[in-house]
Amino acid sequence: MVTGSGATSLDGDEWQLRGFLGDEWRWHLDKPWDAPGWLPARVPGSVLDDLARAGEVPDLYRMRNSLQAEWAPERAWIVRRRVNGPGRVRFEGVDYAATVFVDGEKVAFHEGLFAPFEIDIAEGEHLLAVVIHPAPESEPQVGRTSRVRIHKPRMNYGWDFCPRLVHQGIWRPVTLDAPAEVHLQVRLADAVGIVEAGGEVLLEVESPELWWPNGMGAQRLYDVPNVGVAVGFRTVELVQNEGAPPEALPYTFVVNGVPMLVNGWNWVPVDALYGVPRPHKLAHLLGLAARANVNLLRVWGGGLIETPQFYELCDRLGILVWQEFVQSSSGIENVPSSDPEFVARVVGEAREIVPRKRRHPSLALWGGGNELWGDDSTPVLAKLRDAVDELDPGRAWVATSPTGPNHDHDVHGPWEHQGLRAHYTHYDTRASLLHSEFGVQGMTNRGALERLVDEGARWPADRTNAVYEHLGAWWNNADFVQEAFGGRIGDIETMRRASQWLQYEGLRYAVEAQRRRWPRCSGTLPWQFGESYPNAWCTSALDHRGDPKPAYWGVARAYRGAPSAQFATCAWRGESEVRAVVSDGVVARLVNLDGTVVAEARGDIAAPLEELSDVFVLDLDGGRNRYVMTNAATLEPILDLARTQLSADYGSNRLVLSNAGDVAAVGIVLEDARPHDEPGWVVFGDNVIDLLPGESREITLQGPVGELRIEGWNARG
Repeated sequence: MVTGSGATSLDGDEWQLRGFLGDEWRWHLDKPWDAPGWLPARVPGSVLDDLARAGEVPDLYRMRNSLQAEWAPERAWIVRRRVNGPGRVRFEGVDYAATVFVDGEKVAFHEGLFAPFEIDIAEGEHLLAVVIHPAPESEPQVGRTSRVRIHKPRMNYGWDFCPRLVHQGIWRPVTLDAPAEVHLQVRLADAVGIVEAGGEVLLEVESPELWWPNGMGAQRLYDVPNVGVAVGFRTVELVQNEGAPPEALPYTFVVNGVPMLVNGWNWVPVDALYGVPRPHKLAHLLGLAARANVNLLRVWGGGLIETPQFYELCDRLGILVWQEFVQSSSGIENVPSSDPEFVARVVGEAREIVPRKRRHPSLALWGGGNELWGDDSTPVLAKLRDAVDELDPGRAWVATSPTGPNHDHDVHGPWEHQGLRAHYTHYDTRASLLHSEFGVQGMTNRGALERLVDEGARWPADRTNAVYEHLGAWWNNADFVQEAFGGRIGDIETMRRASQWLQYEGLRYAVEAQRRRWPRCSGTLPWQFGESYPNAWCTSALDHRGDPKPAYWGVARAYRGAPSAQFATCAWRGESEVRAVVSDGVVARLVNLDGTVVAEARGDIAAPLEELSDVFVLDLDGGRNRYVMTNAATLEPILDLARTQLSADYGSNRLVLSNAGDVAAVGIVLEDARPHDEPGWVVFGDNVIDLLPGESREITLQGPVGELRIEGWNARG
């Protein structure tokens, strides 16, 4: 379902906002435009964003300031503007319940943020006022799913990666005289692609070129005349995994007849204040996903039914979408409500949502929600499945994720580093058919931390610090980071680098281990790609601004097809030799810090521990993948690496790094050194690099390249 062009946009900053306790708003519906007490507002937008821009609340993205905005959702808010008629005003989405008035007269009431609605206005100038009622009650992460009665993002009520910031506002566009909606269905049959609108054939393509996921082929799209949309033709089905138990659900995606190993990630909203348009950031994030060879994003059920802009970009980038309805676990009890009114509300919204998404070639799978205790016999999930079957026949459906006996076919977790030995054992012994949610935690990037936390509040970085307790306490593993590095971390920069190193190594290995089990394991979707709110500690692969953390590069390297190795630990004290299992044909080397090759083999490799330096490198295929290891019981020797001489020669679109020293340069990280609030992003072709003595590496650069910060454990460029 789409709406054609030709409407007059009512978006922008010609709106006003004012909040009220109780029913006081009723006395202000027809107040003059220049009456005191009104604040400037933007549509689409968010009440909290308007308040922050007006100085009514502090910067919500710093320190613990979000606590000072928790009062706002308890109020009703009038959002108003002047409109010239006649015509029909269309609201694409209001969050959550709203009553609409024209010149003080009630004309509509609407509830639910995913369904559009319309009103008529007569000729002349009118005062259009939308009363956004107080946000409805719902459950934070630690609560009971059965008490949820709304179809609205749960994360805003308080989640492990988002403080309580309950969203309100006109969050989608408003137009005047929008053309009629067109229902589109796309099918591929008998080598002829047909798009239908109300029974009328709008587009017919003889032997259409197929649309392929990222990395499998081109994303061929066809423009539909007079509608302003593009469609693609492909087939997607789910089949049983090779070697799966007979009772298992199908988890292997077959696209245009070709089985696809899922290179996935879990997607959360671009921002907690999701009503504020951020088109450049959205395009940047999805572009980073495509650059990492991602071919599937799971739109997590605690967030949004994603926007048209999200789907359009995924169509063009070749990223398949697993879209969950907005239901999620609660930590205490995860059974969705069977209340008939709730079921009717969710299914009613699904009947609005599904026709708007089904034309997209990127849409691959509908899901009933995240980590629910239920199946297709659960009332709300059964009704959702029926609605999807009716409105989008043939599209894959799964009631919830994870699934399978004891949830061991489609698996979630763990989300934490398991330890310098246990982590490797854990991921080398998994038996899941699909690993659709798991992660490793780490601190945010340097610039993001400086923007987020005042300098005097950055240390200590553990949960004894009230700021860190507020900003990602669930993922603060400072004690483990200390232990992993011998208890010697005494400053914020070393803590940040060490925690990010563990996240990088841990998440990379987790992904590689599951990919080695293809085709029995059909893919991986780490938790989580970006973050909706800036945290000091998080499982995200990007910081809130959109700059990759080292973990992004570890997963990207795996998704680009780098060879991998299986081994028992990264800290080898207590073992007589270092051993790694490597695919046949891959040249593996164990290399000391000075560049001495201790062992070389085509395939599996081993060397006596006593012949290896305190820090050494397992190198695969001449640097296509490298693992840094120690001969100690911890990673402490990395803190004592001898310094090396690193040079950097860069222009507008490329950087050449060279190690002219006598020892390896370990863990080189490239950063955009511009101020954190500068617009645009510098995008590197690769990052987190280890250079042996005498080696050089050329890396592409894109974006507003200015000053770069280049630092490793023992090198600075």
